[in-house]
Order: sequence, then C-alpha cells, then structure tokens
Amino acid sequence: MRLIFLSLLLIGTVQQVFSDSYYTFTDNGKVGLKNQQGTILVPAQYEALGWSDGSFSVVEKVTGYKLNDQWGLISISNQQVTKPVYSSLTPAPPNLFIASRQSVLSLRISTGCITATGKIIIPFQYAGIRIHHSRAVVYTLDGGVLKYGLIDLEHKLLIPQVYQNIYPLGSLRFGVQNFQQKTSLFSENGKQITGFDIDSISPIQNNLAIIYQNGKQGLMNREGVIIKEPAFREIKLDSGVPEARLSNEWHILTASNSLVKKVEADSLLPVGNNRIKFVSATGTQVLDLDLNKISKEEVSRLQPFRHGLAVFSFKQLKGVMKEDGSVLLPPAFQQVHIGPDYIITSAQSQGKEFSALYTLTGNRLTSKAYDRIQSFNGSFYPVQKNGFYGGIDHQGKEILACAYDSLVSVYEDLVAVKFKGAYGIINLKEEWKIIPQPNPIKLLNADRYFEFSDNLTFLKSITGTTIYFTSNPFEIAGDNLIETISNGGKWTINFNGQIIHREEPHDERNEKIYPSSEGLRGIKKNGKYGFIDDKGRLRIANRYEDILPFQEGLAGAKIRGKWGYINREDKIAIQPVFEEVSSFTTGYALVKQNGKYGFLQRDGNLALDVRYDNIKLLENGRILITVGNTVGLADADGNILLQPKYEFIDDLHNGFVIVKQNGHYGLVTQQGLSTIPLQYDLLLYEPVKNVFFGMKKSEFRELKL
Repeated sequence: MRLIFLSLLLIGTVQQVFSDSYYTFTDNGKVGLKNQQGTILVPAQYEALGWSDGSFSVVEKVTGYKLNDQWGLISISNQQVTKPVYSSLTPAPPNLFIASRQSVLSLRISTGCITATGKIIIPFQYAGIRIHHSRAVVYTLDGGVLKYGLIDLEHKLLIPQVYQNIYPLGSLRFGVQNFQQKTSLFSENGKQITGFDIDSISPIQNNLAIIYQNGKQGLMNREGVIIKEPAFREIKLDSGVPEARLSNEWHILTASNSLVKKVEADSLLPVGNNRIKFVSATGTQVLDLDLNKISKEEVSRLQPFRHGLAVFSFKQLKGVMKEDGSVLLPPAFQQVHIGPDYIITSAQSQGKEFSALYTLTGNRLTSKAYDRIQSFNGSFYPVQKNGFYGGIDHQGKEILACAYDSLVSVYEDLVAVKFKGAYGIINLKEEWKIIPQPNPIKLLNADRYFEFSDNLTFLKSITGTTIYFTSNPFEIAGDNLIETISNGGKWTINFNGQIIHREEPHDERNEKIYPSSEGLRGIKKNGKYGFIDDKGRLRIANRYEDILPFQEGLAGAKIRGKWGYINREDKIAIQPVFEEVSSFTTGYALVKQNGKYGFLQRDGNLALDVRYDNIKLLENGRILITVGNTVGLADADGNILLQPKYEFIDDLHNGFVIVKQNGHYGLVTQQGLSTIPLQYDLLLYEPVKNVFFGMKKSEFRELKL
C-alpha cells in the first residue's frame, strides 16, 4: 500500500512541474528549467519559473520568471525577453500574456497585454483585462466603480467603457449589462443588436440563447430575434433539442375541493406565525395566509418563524426578518440564532469571527467584541474571547471576566471553573466559594458538588466539607445517589451522605438481571428466565425461554418457542401462540403470527386481525396498517377506516386524511370518501385558514420552434 501511495505521489508531482516536455527543478532554493532529456535549459537562478498564479507552462517557447519579486518573460534558450518589471504575469489565448505593473504616474497597479516577444499590444491603462479570442473585455475604476468596455487586439475601441459588465456568449456575440441591471446583445464588432430590456442572456448553443426576464425564461437566436417569449420557468438546451417547463401551479383548496386561488410558484410552504414562504425563480418572499405579499424584499432563503422572527439569507449572509416582512437586522452575519428572548449573531471581520447579543427588538446589548457567545444557560450567556471564557447577563454586561480556561458546570449563581489549570467554584460576583485546587469538580446543586481524585469521588458541601466518598460507580436519581457496591448490591444515599436504603445483592448464580419494571426484575438463571422483586426474592420461577418486562400488569413470556403473556401471579393470561410480541402500551400490544402482525388487547382479544406486514399505533389512538408497500388506517377498536392501498397517509385529526396513490396526492374522509382528487404532486394542510395547498409540478416538454 505504501508503494502505491508513493507512486501516486510521484505522478502528482510530475504533473505539477511538467509542461510540453519541460519541467522545473530546484537547486539551492533557486528554480531552473530542464527538457525531457534532463538538459538544463535555464540555470537555477530564479525565484520561480512559470506564472504568477502558481501554474507552469511554456507558450511560444517562453515562460515567466520571477526575480526580485517581479515577473518577466524568458525563452527556453535562457534569453530574457523582458525585464522583470511586472507584478503579475499570466498566459492568455491566443499565445498572449496579461501583465500588470505599477503605473508611472501613480501608485496604482495597471494591466496590459504583451506578446511572446514582449511587445505591448494593449497598453497598461486598465484595472483588468479578459481576452476572448480576438477580443478583450477591459475595465477601469471610475469614481470607485468598475466600468467595462470591449476592444480588439489592436486596441481599437468597439464598445465604450461605460457598462457594468460585458461577458462572452459564444458565436461572436457578447452580453452587455448596464447599470440598471439590464442586458443587451452585441456583436463582436460592437454593434448593438437588441435593446436593454433583458435581465440576462445565457451562452449561445446551436444558434440559441436562453434569455431571462422577470423570473421567466425564453429563447433568442444570435441575431437577437425572440424565438420564444419569456414565459417559461426553465429551459434546457443541453440535449440539442430545446426543452422547457412552466412554473409549478399551486391550487388553494377547501376540503370540499372548492378552488380559492391559483398561484405560480416553485414552492408554497407554511413557515409559522400565519406566514407562507413563497419561492419563485427570482427569490423568496413572505406572504400572509391570504397570499398577499408581506416582505418588502426578496431573499435567498427563509427559515421558519420563531418568537415572531425568522432568519433569512441574502447573498450568503444572514439577517433577521419580522413577521410583518420588515428587516430587523440586515443580512450582515455568517450565523444568526434566535432564542426565546434574545438574538445571537456571528460576523466576520478581517478573517476573524465576532459575536454580538441583541434583544428581540433588534437592540444591540454587547459593546465588547466576543469571539463567541453561547445560548443562555439559565444564569448567564457564556462567552469566549482570546481563548478564555466568561459570562454576560441579559443586558450584555460582562459579569464574569473572560479569564477562565473553561466553565465546567453552572447551578443558579454558582459556576465551577477551570482557572490556570486548577478547579474552583465562584459565584456571579466572581467571589471564590471554593478556591482553585488540582482536582476536577462538578456542581450538583446550590449546596453540594463532586470532587474527583484518582478513582475516588467525593460529595462535598459548598463550604468544602466532605459529606461522602466512594470508589464505586453511582448515578443521580432525584435527590439521591444510587451507588452500586462491590458485591452487586445498591445503596441509596441522600445528599447529606446518609444511607437510606440498602438493596441486597442478587443471587450470584443469576446469569443476568434486568432493570426493574412495575416492581419486578427479569432474571436469567440456568438458561431460563423468571422474575425477582427489588429485594432479590424470587417471585416467578425461572422456567421461561424468554421474557419481556411487566407493563400494565402483564409480561411477555416464551414457552415452547411461542410467546404469550403471564400475570404477576405467574398465571398464563394470554396463551402462547405468537412468534413475536411487544409489551402492552395503552392497552395494546403488537403481536406476530405466521409472519403477519396484529394488535392484541389485554383481555386476549384481537383489536386488529393478524394479517398485516406492519402496524403502528399513532398518537391519536388510530392505527397505521401496512400490507406490502401500501398503508391504510384503522380506529382504536380495530375497525378499518381506510383499506391499505395508499403509498402515504397523513391523518389530520379533523376527520380528513391526506393520501398518496400512484404518485399523486389527494384528500379523503376517515370513511374513505374522496373529497380532493388524487391529482397533485404535493398536498399540504394549512390549519388556520383550514385550506389545502395542492401543487401540480410542471414537467419538461420539447419546445416546438
């Protein structure tokens, strides 16, 4: 394996330095050039060979060289074509080089273009250049704004330098965007072909380009003729045959299938607080339940509303929106967390992250810049600054200085801290209750804490007095400690260190002891199962092949390979005739017989016949039944409400059920009567208005040109 890895590593290294049978080499920290035969063409006397972007290639028998932190052109015969006067140098087709250097008249860096002989063909007067075949998009900074134009490689101006952007479309065409965010089609000779009434234009494929206008797409040929008006949600040209689809159509419906409204949208989803998230090609908006626009601006993403606020995204940054659609905090943050009565933000500045605390009304509470602010822990907000931890209160005031290695645990106004490698306890006034000492500690409550030393655990008072100690494992149960002693017994100790209950160890001959349930514990002894009480006394003899814990007075028991149920008196309550059983919950148990499932009542009668592939009890007491890949619904008494013929069921608890069949959604009553036909690709319920959102997805179809 090491040999394979080394081979791959060598291959990767060669690919980095080879270019058309030439490769660089290093000698005494300097770089030179060799050919494939290993002959030195350029001695190792340069800081770098190749290009300022880190790549390497030989173009027209020249490459770049770096000397005194500046770049120039050098031939493979070791002749310096240009002096090292450029701050950057990269190749550009066709066999040209874009270079930048400091302007003679100012300190500004300017960009131009040179040939392989070093001849300047585009003067150094631009902020940047992008070469596309025989044309160059150039731009300069004018009043703090970049302005774009188009020239040929003889520096002839074709399109004036007054536009926000110019980009190639292929097929000798360019898209030109003005400062009103509208785009026009231009020829390579600078002729304007269309007006500035298009939002944007895609690259041209097979003489066609997709045009974008007001969130819709259409088709235009290279002559600027509109072939298809912008009426489509999406157009694809990849297959060679144009395909398009319209926007998804959403129907707002009553339960009786009355149409309230039609809406075109990618998605229409409830996001809480009586608000709807409307997503289209142009972005995301917030609507009220009547589908009226609430938000004033479109955003990229919107999270559900919490506490009347929602986190939204715009251009990769996050902000906070109020439920009336107004912006509480502008999109200026990498992360935003909305709590019950606070907002925590995280923003970046100069590569460093800073957190701040705000009220739900948008008032900033923290004046200091913290590296991190955590959620409220019941006493304060933990904060971090320069690698140390502290805390701030609800007003953003620092009540614990950022001076601690870590905050170990918190209980009301007490904080266990690690300070300069030692452990202690302070209050929120930063008064030491337990001065720092070497052993780790953890708060139990306002009066007690644990101290850990090697294999010993000490229970101590807040004054430092030892109350109890043990080397045994223990767990906290309410106001007591449950300690497992060495012989297997369990002692119950209160927080004053008093042993208030001793549970004797169970029979060592027991192979396994299970947790207590309804006062009895399952045991395994001599390969058989039975039950003991919490004092270890045998209550049900170990004569069963397997058992389940007692629930609702009965326990599953396996006899001669079949499962039934026994009561606390060790009498068979339900005969062992099942392959699998579950414990009883709310009067029902799941049973399996002949590979099928049913629901059993505590009296032994079947609430649901054993003939289903799966059964699930729902929170409302109804039963989801499965046969193969289809589901149905039964009531709590086992009466079939919906036959198992659906792919999906959502019981709305209001007499109606959303169902899916053959890939489409509809609505039925609990009696199976269809009220909204199975014709939607998605069906959602909005309970406040008591309406349904049905989505009909638009499919791609071939465009007839």
